[in-house]
Amino acid sequence: MKESSLLAPCGLNCSDCEYYFGEKQPRCVGCNALKGKPFWGNCETYECNTQNNTKHCGLCIHFPCDEFTKRYDPNDSEGLKNTITRIGILAYRAKHNDEKTIELMKTIKK
Repeated sequence: MKESSLLAPCGLNCSDCEYYFGEKQPRCVGCNALKGKPFWGNCETYECNTQNNTKHCGLCIHFPCDEFTKRYDPNDSEGLKNTITRIGILAYRAKHNDEKTIELMKTIKK
């Protein structure tokens, strides 16, 4: 599978998710493969990208929008911080390309 296909429209990399590798159940094959319908329900961000005919949020004329900044797990103490990080990643992805973004994300993880 091409590594860039694991970049979700919201700025997450599915290969960083414990559900993708089956560390947690149910196993997930990735947002793009599931067309925004993961085990937990419909992804509003994926649907929004489909409606706006964009590959990812960083390419949307409304980015960053208020709706994007509200979409995070309220039970996650780092939720808003992670959302703001994804805004930066998506802006970088829009200006550069998926491959450079993957490299940047790998550097951030180190």
